[in-house]
Amino acid sequence: MARPLRIEFPGAIYHVTSRGDRCERIFMDAGDRLALLRVVDQALHRFEARMLAYCLMGNHYHFVLQTGQANLSRVMRQINGVYTQAFNARHGLVGHLFQGRFKAILVDRDAYLLEVCRYVELNPVRAGMVTQPEDWPWSSYLVHVGQSSPLAWLDSETLHAFLLGRDPRTAVDRRAAMAQYAAWVGEGLGMRLWDEALRQQIYLGDDAFIERMQAKATPVRRTSPATPSVQRNRPWSLSHWFASSRSTPEALLQAHVEGGLTMSALAKELGQSVSTISRMIRAAEQQLRQENGIDGVIQSLEPNDSQR
Repeated sequence: MARPLRIEFPGAIYHVTSRGDRCERIFMDAGDRLALLRVVDQALHRFEARMLAYCLMGNHYHFVLQTGQANLSRVMRQINGVYTQAFNARHGLVGHLFQGRFKAILVDRDAYLLEVCRYVELNPVRAGMVTQPEDWPWSSYLVHVGQSSPLAWLDSETLHAFLLGRDPRTAVDRRAAMAQYAAWVGEGLGMRLWDEALRQQIYLGDDAFIERMQAKATPVRRTSPATPSVQRNRPWSLSHWFASSRSTPEALLQAHVEGGLTMSALAKELGQSVSTISRMIRAAEQQLRQENGIDGVIQSLEPNDSQR
C-alpha cells in the first residue's frame, strides 16, 4: 500500500502519532518523558505551532497540534530527531528510535476537534493503565481540567473557548470550561472515533471537509499514481539525506536514524568501513546535541527513584 500523502497548510490541525521501532518502548523513565516535553516546547516555539492535547504512552505518543505554517513535517522531524538524540545519549544507545515516519491525520476542527482531544486523553484508560484520566500524569488532561499548572506551550485557552462556543481571542470562564471539559471527557470512554469518521487514512471529517482540504492544500512528496507501489514504498535513498542535510556526517545520521538505513548499508554505498561510518554518525550526534542543548537537558532530567 502506498504511503498516504502529507497535506500541509497554515492553521491545519492534526492528530499525530509516532511509535517505537518494532513497537519497543520510547520512554524508559520519567526523565525520558520530561525530555520529550522539553523538546516539544522548543519545537513548537521554533516552528510557530500549538499543542491542543497530548498523551505519552509507553511505546508511542499522541499529539493534537495546529501548525501556524505549512510545516508539519519540519515540526515532527525536529521533535523526533532531537528526542532520539536525547534518548540515545541518556541510555548509551545509537540508531533510530521510532518506527518509520510519524502518522498524521488531518482533523475537521468544527466536527472533531473536541472528539479527538478526548480520545487522546482517554488512551491510558482504554489501555487499562489507569481507571480515570486524572490518574495518568503524562497527558494534557490535568491541565485542561485545572488539576495541574498551565504549560506555556499547551493551548488550553483555545480548547476551552471552542468547547464553550466562543471566539478563542475572547476571555472565557475558565472554571466553567474546565468543569465542562471534565464532564465531556468522562462521557467518551465508549466512543468509537476512527470507525465512524476516518477517511482515506488521513482525514477525520466528511466528504465536504475532504474537498475543502484538497482544494486549499499542496500535498507533500506527491507521487504519480502510475508509479508502482513497490517504488512508492521504497525508503528515501542516501541522496535525499545529502540534499536535506548540511554535511556528510549529518546526512549519514539522518539516513540511519530517520531513514532506517543500517551502518553496513551506508558503508557499502559509500565505499567506506563500518567503523568510519560509525565515527561520522557519532560526531554528527555530538554536534546536534550541542546545537540543541541536549546535554543540559539530560543532566537536568535525571530522575530520582520516585520518578521511575
